[in-house]
Amino acid sequence: MKGLAIILLAVPLAANPLPRAEGESLTGQKALLPDSLQGKVSVVVWSFSREAGEQVEKWVAPLARDRVNVWSAAVIEAAPRLIRPMIRASMRRASPQPFHERFLCITRGEKDLRQALAVRNDKIPYVTILSPDGAVLWQHAGPYNESAWTELMRRLQESR
Repeated sequence: MKGLAIILLAVPLAANPLPRAEGESLTGQKALLPDSLQGKVSVVVWSFSREAGEQVEKWVAPLARDRVNVWSAAVIEAAPRLIRPMIRASMRRASPQPFHERFLCITRGEKDLRQALAVRNDKIPYVTILSPDGAVLWQHAGPYNESAWTELMRRLQESR
């Protein structure tokens, strides 16, 4: 075809919005995500099982030390309602008290979260960077490692 010009544009892909999820912090404050993340760039470390929850601290502690707007979210919707208070109590004992207000127990919205975060393995944490309006800007699935940490920090710098 004569005279046909192809123009390629570099257009950033739209970030995926985080679906609504409800829960409460370890201090008992109700939370609605992404609204409760204070309208700033946030890092959320998600866990969908006890095994994943045991790996969250390796991600969260250095971010909290660096004063990053970091949150931990344990998705416990599948746990029976009678057991949820025991799960929260166990989490309170296991996490540092100053971080209790940033540790969320998610009790509604699990199905949509699993889909949005492409959860394939409950035994690993999922790390996300969220924009101020709650869109997922970056995600990593897996335990803490140096290369993922370096990429997280690079992406955080870009998003500020």
